[in-house]
Amino acid sequence: MGNSVQVAPLAPAAKGGFLSGWPDFRGWSVLLLLVWLYHSIIYNLVLQWGKDPEYGHGYFVPAFSFYLLWENRKRLKTIAVSPSWAGLPLVVFGLLMLVVGKLGIELFTSRVSLLILLAGLIILFRGWQFFRAVLFPWAFLFLMIPLPKLILQEVTFPLQLLASQLATDLLRAAGVVVNLQGNVINLPNEPLNVAEACSGLRSLLSLFTLAIIYGYLMERRIWVRIALVCAAGPIAVSANVFRIFVTGLIVQYGNPEKAEGFYHEFQGLLVFVVSLILLFAVHRLITLIWGNAPAGNKGVPGHTSMRSQPGTQSPRPTSNWSPRFVAATLLMVLTASYLWAHSQDEVLPSRQPLSSLPMQMNNRIAVGGTLDQATLDILGNPEYILRDYADPSGREPWINLFIAYYATQKAGETPHTPAHCLPGAGWIPTQRQLIALKPPDASPFPANRYVIVNGADRELVIYWFQAQGREVASEYRLKYYLVANSIRLHRSDGALIRLMTPMYEGESADAAQVRIMQLGDPLLSQLSNYIPR
Repeated sequence: MGNSVQVAPLAPAAKGGFLSGWPDFRGWSVLLLLVWLYHSIIYNLVLQWGKDPEYGHGYFVPAFSFYLLWENRKRLKTIAVSPSWAGLPLVVFGLLMLVVGKLGIELFTSRVSLLILLAGLIILFRGWQFFRAVLFPWAFLFLMIPLPKLILQEVTFPLQLLASQLATDLLRAAGVVVNLQGNVINLPNEPLNVAEACSGLRSLLSLFTLAIIYGYLMERRIWVRIALVCAAGPIAVSANVFRIFVTGLIVQYGNPEKAEGFYHEFQGLLVFVVSLILLFAVHRLITLIWGNAPAGNKGVPGHTSMRSQPGTQSPRPTSNWSPRFVAATLLMVLTASYLWAHSQDEVLPSRQPLSSLPMQMNNRIAVGGTLDQATLDILGNPEYILRDYADPSGREPWINLFIAYYATQKAGETPHTPAHCLPGAGWIPTQRQLIALKPPDASPFPANRYVIVNGADRELVIYWFQAQGREVASEYRLKYYLVANSIRLHRSDGALIRLMTPMYEGESADAAQVRIMQLGDPLLSQLSNYIPR
């Protein structure tokens, strides 16, 4: 977010409006090719802005970038056109990202490829000096692209823990007797679950974006702009902690129903407004201490000096069929044709529904359960079963089986790791280990084994993921196989399998695993009927 330098008059630029030096034929041709390549990606991105609360600010990001370009259009027209072949590798890289993203069903990669391709085209046709001038509005566009869910979960979970702990400390300071278990704040009246939506990430992303916009519009000094952006994080987290604290007081001393539904959403909106006020207050405090910025220093952040050297002139317009134009359009046409030729329907392997899995295995009889809609929304509404397989004699505790199957992951819905879900339900992992499970007549495969604690209760959890014929323990390997198999096999199905059982007092994890595999062994022998390999 650097300051710009006053622009000195340059030699007259070639006529042709904002795209001076670029004949209309070439400009419209490249624009139409971009629409051909990215229309579905942009459409789905805009739809996600409307559905995903974390990215409701997405609408403002391209609008602000276009505003920056429009505000500085006269200065941008004065930049001498200096095309560079160095943009062609970026064009190639962006198109390769698009192919991998589209065929590998990787939304983040396909969306980012648009920005990489735009950077390559700008450098290829306009040059490095023009790209440096538009660097900030181009880089700002990255804020409109939702992070991959795998990364989002890694960010959300620590924020949940932090918000839960700080809100618990405030409640204790207010005289409320409270006990924290994972993300569950246990109040005397009823427990308060700090869900993913209460992690503060939603307000953090929006406030971070608005802090950049506010800093550009209201401040000229670089260090103040940076300070405002850095202040967005603590402000968003603090405001969200205060929201959870107030919700806890309402649950304890008021009407618990007002901690849910409309009242809860209204609190979120009110807290965000307060966050904006605090951001303005930080800026006001800075101006009171260090004064206002000197005048005559405003421009496009990242705008470098554009003083021309004596005799510098814009190149003369070249033929419509210049080598750069031919190379770029040919690459884009070939990419679009390749994607069209390989856009065959996704393969959905034949399988039996999970509901047909036997209710009795190894003399244990199952009792089915259901998940509430809020949980299903977080999981992505997969096909699932949730069962407790009980010992008819009552001598041994139940074994819980949960399977979530995703026939397709095109929309970005993927298996949700229990490593985040269990603490969200109040369970604290005390032991974590990677083990090997041995199916009948098959090679061993890795699985995760957790010992979790909630108060005096202990349970053993074993889980793994099914990735188009492979059993994997890591979410990152699961993502790799999703991309690879989507390209090779045109499949994006996957599943999560989780087994749980209570542990006796003093019982070892190994002993509890032996009991869990009383159900696990017969399950593994027939799992391929329900989750295709």
